[in-house]
This record gives sequence, C-alpha cells and structure tokens, in this order.
Amino acid sequence: MKTEQIGRVTVDSAAQTIGVSSATIRNWAKAGHILPVSSRPLRFSEESVLNLKDRIGTESFQKLRTRANKSGSANNFVPDEYAENLELANQITSIASYMKDNCLEIEPVIFLAALRLLESQGEVKKTDQGNPLDLDSYHSWLRNSVKAVIFDWKSSLELPSHDERLLTLYKLLAPNGNYDYLGFLYQSIFREGNKSEQGSYYTPSKLIKDSLSNIKGPITTFLDPCCGAGNYLLLAAREFNLLPENIFGFDCDSIATNIAKINVLLEFKKNDFQPNIYCIDSLSELATGEIFCPTNNLIGKIDLIATNPPWGAYKNTTAKNKFSSKIKSGETFSLFLEKSIRILRKGGRLSFILPESILKIRAHSDIREIILLNTRILNITTLGRQFTGVFTPVIRLDLEKDFPSDNWLVSVASSNKITKIEQNRFKSNNCFAFDIATEQHEEILLEKLYSVEHITLKNNAQWALGIVTGDNKKFILEQKQNGAEAIFRGSDVLPYHLGEPRSYIHFTPESFQQVAPERFFRAPEKLIYKFISKKLVFAYDDKQQLTLNSANIIIPSIPNMSIKVVLAFLNSSVFQYIFSKKFATHKILRGDLEKLPFPILDQAMHSIMDHLANDAVSKKSSAHKELEALVFEAFRLSSSDISKIKQSIEK
Repeated sequence: MKTEQIGRVTVDSAAQTIGVSSATIRNWAKAGHILPVSSRPLRFSEESVLNLKDRIGTESFQKLRTRANKSGSANNFVPDEYAENLELANQITSIASYMKDNCLEIEPVIFLAALRLLESQGEVKKTDQGNPLDLDSYHSWLRNSVKAVIFDWKSSLELPSHDERLLTLYKLLAPNGNYDYLGFLYQSIFREGNKSEQGSYYTPSKLIKDSLSNIKGPITTFLDPCCGAGNYLLLAAREFNLLPENIFGFDCDSIATNIAKINVLLEFKKNDFQPNIYCIDSLSELATGEIFCPTNNLIGKIDLIATNPPWGAYKNTTAKNKFSSKIKSGETFSLFLEKSIRILRKGGRLSFILPESILKIRAHSDIREIILLNTRILNITTLGRQFTGVFTPVIRLDLEKDFPSDNWLVSVASSNKITKIEQNRFKSNNCFAFDIATEQHEEILLEKLYSVEHITLKNNAQWALGIVTGDNKKFILEQKQNGAEAIFRGSDVLPYHLGEPRSYIHFTPESFQQVAPERFFRAPEKLIYKFISKKLVFAYDDKQQLTLNSANIIIPSIPNMSIKVVLAFLNSSVFQYIFSKKFATHKILRGDLEKLPFPILDQAMHSIMDHLANDAVSKKSSAHKELEALVFEAFRLSSSDISKIKQSIEK
C-alpha cells in the first residue's frame, strides 16, 4: 500500500488494495464504512483498510460489495426476497460456484433445471440411469403441451450428448417446490453487470402482489409486455382467478420466456394448453397495427397490463422512430407505457413499477403528457429503494384508460400517508411535472410567492459547465505543484463562498474532454453551484477559479440587481422551498433555476441586501439571518407563511 506517512493510506491505494474504484472508497468513507484519519486530503490508516478488506468477505458486508462497480461486476447475487430461505440460497450459491469453476453457459443449466423441476412435479419420468442430456431418457409425459415446450426449447439448444460437467450439475439441482424456482435460479446466476446493462432487475413478489391487489373491478384478460420468467403472470392468475387462455406474456429474452411457459403450465396443472407467451421485442413487434401482425387482435381487448419494464434508453433508435413519434426521450419505460395504453381497452387498468424520475425530470415530459391526455391517474405510490444494487427510488403508477373529469383526484401514497391531488394541476405545471410532494396549502403558498412582481434568470444569465477532464486520475492533483491552480468540485461549494481547495490542475483546455470557454472561469465575478444536489448551494467567486463538472457556473445579469443580491436569493429558504416543492430533483438544472422568481426591489432594500450579501461572502455569520428576514419581506410573507417555509426546510 502506498503511504505518505507511516499508517496513512491514499484513496487510490486503498481502492487498489480492496479491489474497488476510488469513487467507491470515497462513497464508503462518506457512509461511515471506513473512517479516515484525515479529510483534507482524504487518508486512512493501514489497519482500517485491511479491516475493511476482511469485512467485505463476510455475509453482512456482501450487499455493500455488490454495489461497487455494478456495471462491470461479474458476481452473482441472490435476490433479497429469497436470501432468507437458506436452503434454497445455499443451493443456488453452490450451483453458481460450480458453473463459474467449470465455465458452464447459463441456458443449458436452466434447461436441465427445468427438466428436474418437471420430474419433481410428476410431469415426466426419467429412465433409471438414463442420460439427462438425452430427451429419449424421459417418458410418461402427463401433458403434450409441456412436452412440446421442452422439445421446442431443446431444438434451439446446442446441448452435447455427453458432458461430465453438466451431468454432475444435474445432481446438484434440487427444486424444492418454490413456485418460481426457475426464475429465481436464472436471476441469481445471471451476471449482475448484464442486468444493469439491460435495465432489468428482479421484482420482489411483494411489490407485484401489492400492485395487483390494488386493482379494482373485474379482470378477465391480463398482459405483461416484458414478462421475464413470468412472476406477474403467475400472481395475476391467482389474484384474479384467470383462465390460462386469457394470460399473455412477451419478452425478448428467450430463456426467460421458456421459463415463463413452464411456470404458467405448472400453475394450471389440470389444463393441457399452449401458453400465450412469446419471445419478441414487444415495442417493435407486439400489436403494431401493421397488416399480418398476429397480435393485433389484442388491441383494445386487455383489461389489465402490469409489469416492471426495463429502464434506460431504447437501444434500437431506428426502430423506435417507426413505432413511436411521441416519445422523444427514447426512454424504454416511456415506450412501454405508451404502447400499453394503446393496447388496453377503454376502462382498462395499468400498473407499472417505475423510477421516481418519471415524476419530474424534464426528459420524461413527453410520457407525462400522454398519460394526462389519455388516462385517469388512479394512484402514485412511492416505494423507496427496492432493487438489490440499485440506488434509484421507485414508484408504482396505476392508471385507467379513460378521460379524467375536471375534478379528478389522484391518490398519492407515501410514508403511510395518503393525500389527494387534482390531476388537472399536473397539466398546468411546467413540463407536466407530477409534483406529488406539494399539498394544497403548499400550492396556495407557491401561488402567493409567484404573485409578487418578479423577474427570472431566463434570458438574464450566462451559463457554463465545469470542466470534464475525461480522466480525473490523470489530471487532478491532490497536492499543489508549480504551475497548477486550484480546481473546485461540487462538494467544495458552500453557501456564499468556496471551501478550501482540495484539488489542483494544470489548465490545459486542449487536453480535456469538455471545457467551457475560458472567459467563464476568468470572469471578474461569477456564481458557482453544486450540480448534483437536492439543495440549492451557491458560492461567490471573484478570483477566477476553475471548477469540475460537479460545480457549474452562472453569471447573472438581472436588471437592477447585483450578482450578490442574486446570490442571496438563490441561497434563501424561500428559494429552497420553491425548488423542493416544484422541482425536487437530484440535479440543479438550468431550466429549473430559470423559473425561480426574483422580486423587484426598491433601491433602499437592494442596497441593504447587497451590503449584507457581501458580509455573508466574507463569512460573517450574522448576515445570513438578516438576509433571510429581508427575503421574507421582499415576498411580503406573513409570520404564518414564514413558519410553514421554515418547518418544511427543517423536515
């Protein structure tokens, strides 16, 4: 380990010792998983680094380990829902280890597991001492439909007639009657990095049950356009007592659809039928409306569509343009929402698990508009973080395909509290934002704030991004060198002023991946703000300092308002309140900042605020409180209004 002093380990050295990225080490330090011996620069003791390395090998630390460098991870993982079933979890772990040690492909393993499952369920018998890799060893099939699925699957597999590795593995496979054994096995041995790339994650059964149990009214037809191994199909069959011919599942993963077929067949053991489950790309092939499309008969006929769709940009942009002209973002879950709304019958229901970002992020305004124009929003339920290795909080969105009345109320459930919000309010919001965190009394206060004569930053500011080096490890220095100058990150930005510099760089714009014109960095005065943040944090700079891309630049030019008065408003509780209620994103976006209302000030108040803001920049703490009082006065707020804002900010 590289140390500067005895026992002092650098971030990069700690990362190399443990086998994770430097960014992961910094995140773990923030979370308290490893305690530094100094924060500027960040250093650790050798003992703490070695202890952390040992802890990562323990069961209690596995979740943390799997989060590190997720997209490149080749580790297997057991979904949390099944981790408590130790017998099953241990069996899967053994199978995964055996596969890795013997370089086995996933599909042959899943195929053999399917045969073992069917044997255990009495669907087929195997000849004693028969070769499990040879279908001639199996006889006494109870149902032709089950046999057809297996033989069809086998025909697409390059399964050797003899392979000692697979024969040994066959003995390890021991289905224990779990209703989703195959799906669980598949999810557990599938590379986590692949799941991240595909935007696909295991959906806990509890989420699915809650989603389906919330659906009211008669449901006779059900469809999952990205069904995976069929978890939604199975639970919908039970919840609504569906007939097998009225259950439809589609997915582009052939292994998953074969599993889903077997799962559905086992759900209806008394029926000999061909499951309506097909391996297709639902976005480009399902119910397209084009001539000869075999699933066009589903359009307008489905009572309920429920799923957890993939997240992320749809890969085939050329095909996307053919089947959707309205979804400009190219977001996969938006495309699935749009298609599902079209397939539903009038009055049909839809229930999707989605990232929380759908509610307010500007890029998703296209699908929000489609939802508002074509459906009644029944419920928006916040669910927090639900998926192993995924930090994104999620929501459940329940819709009905029908035109909403003017006074239609959306039920919003979060933190054991249910509120009602008029759907029409979303229509009037900028970019059709679903501002579910704003209650009626808060909406009244926001209207009061915006009723004050004001001006905005729209067309009254210059904006620039911080430097994107393309390789921070190469360009960023932890110690100052000759010719290097300080560069500030988002974490260095404090209210009104910058913290002490922790990083340095040789300013060579031609070497960087992306850099704003130098005039922005060298401006006589500018404001610097945290880009990744839930809170508005702006600092003043008149020393022509450099920033990385986590700290962006604004040079305001609001008529008759100094840059320091602009700074005071941007750091105020009032603006924080507006931002949290109207935007509430993890990023401080230019488009949102351009909508904040700067009150028109008389000359006397402006002069006082400018003087106090100068004191705040100079780190005189008393100036903050006096500025807050003047901002409240500028918006003509009552003591009750002020109390509400303060309470909200404290929460």
